[in-house]
Amino acid sequence: MTAANRPVPAAQVPGITAQWIGLLLAPAAFFTHLQLGYVLVYRACRYHTDLWVHVAGATSVALAAFGTWTAWRVWTRTGRTTSIEEAGAVARARFLGITGFGSGALFVLLLLSQWMAAFVLSPCQ
Repeated sequence: MTAANRPVPAAQVPGITAQWIGLLLAPAAFFTHLQLGYVLVYRACRYHTDLWVHVAGATSVALAAFGTWTAWRVWTRTGRTTSIEEAGAVARARFLGITGFGSGALFVLLLLSQWMAAFVLSPCQ
């Protein structure tokens, strides 16, 4: 049995906080960035500076990337190649890790595309 296929003892499962951070931080960063964008674009147009739009974009991408990295760590610590069809804490952690990693990667790409639009478009358009 290789190291990747060896069963993980329940005592070595990453904490529930890490599991939920990995699953929910990237979507939360995306939706927060979406709402902040509506608030900040008015001020950016009024004062002719888009600094805070870019600060919000960079912070959101960093938070989503951290959440995705956390999900990846949860997934790798519970064994990436073993089945998720069993019951228990290890299977739950593995499922939350892979789900958080996949959705987090998608949200990081979405945030990057939203942030790149701020470089191309003027806030007053």
